[in-house]
Amino acid sequence: MHSKPVQPTIELTGAVVCQEIARIHPEVTGTVQKVHFREGDTVTAGEILAEIDPKDFELELDIATSQRMRAGAEYRKFEEGYRTEDINVSESAHQNALASFRMKKINNDRNRNLYQSGVMTERDWKVYLEDLAASEAMVNKASAELARAQSGYESYDIMGASAELSLALAREEKHRRDLNQTKVQCPITGVITKRDVEVGQLVSESMEIFEVQDPSKIWMRAEVGERYAGKVHVGQIAILRSDTSSSVSNGYIDRVGRALHPETKTLPIWLAWEEGAELPPLGAFAAAVVELDPLPDRFTLKRKWVYLFAGDHFVWIVEGGKLERRWVELGEDLGEVIIVESGLQDDLEVVTSAPSRFKPGLEVEILPPDKEENPTSEDEQIAASPSAQGSL
Repeated sequence: MHSKPVQPTIELTGAVVCQEIARIHPEVTGTVQKVHFREGDTVTAGEILAEIDPKDFELELDIATSQRMRAGAEYRKFEEGYRTEDINVSESAHQNALASFRMKKINNDRNRNLYQSGVMTERDWKVYLEDLAASEAMVNKASAELARAQSGYESYDIMGASAELSLALAREEKHRRDLNQTKVQCPITGVITKRDVEVGQLVSESMEIFEVQDPSKIWMRAEVGERYAGKVHVGQIAILRSDTSSSVSNGYIDRVGRALHPETKTLPIWLAWEEGAELPPLGAFAAAVVELDPLPDRFTLKRKWVYLFAGDHFVWIVEGGKLERRWVELGEDLGEVIIVESGLQDDLEVVTSAPSRFKPGLEVEILPPDKEENPTSEDEQIAASPSAQGSL
């Protein structure tokens, strides 16, 4: 037979679990008005599971919309600047203030003379001066307002109005989102495995009110010991069987845990069924045989093909049409099969027939097995059958 690298496997058991589980919480606090599904119901992504009373959220959205419209109008006023009619009003106010001040200023010398001559009392003189100062202040104010109207608003006024508008838009969007969240939607397609909500119940963001699992996306969750933790990786082939079916299915390792459990010293792994396979139900028990990576420098042989001479082990091989002994180092004993740690190589012809009269250097011819006259097992059918040329 041709020697082949060792293909180690491990056997695992575990439970069938869901790959995709949605634990659904309400996004807003409120009183539940409607509940549309029960445990065991099938739902599709986007369906409404429950509804929260929306009245308060509608009112808050209306208020936020009004505030946004007001902030928008204010921003447009600052951005567009003063209108022509606003400038004209400012000019009129400035002219009126200036005329009033000039009238009062004309009487300044006359009133001073009256005060100095004793005709005007000190109180009247002070009242006049205060009135004149107030009139001058009105001129300055009107002049400043006119200059502002003519030059437009300052950049900081526009920036402030823009910030208020952005804030109002954000508030409006938040309240619109809150209103939409009063309808609790299902994020995935699956089966409701838990319902913890009733009509009239007050719910909040911290409460889990539904659980939905997708039975079409499952894993077999298992654990491997510390000995094999470094030998398993994503993509390794597996044969899977569940306790609900007598058939086996192909699968593979889909996920591997990042660390050993500190107490059990085991590593969690998740195995997936290939697409199109018959899937077991959630919660079922399953078993798997996982093919680890081949060991290229190790080979397996049947125990009866390995011989002992002077304390060392060897196998008969065929090289150049002649028998030769090949000394080998043995590894793990697997019963009928034993692992050869060293001494063999890929595609080496190992003799599997009885070697009672074999000797090194004997010329041989490799013939296929005679299946009709000498029935053989499946292993023997693939083995090379050496026969000596001449008498053995």
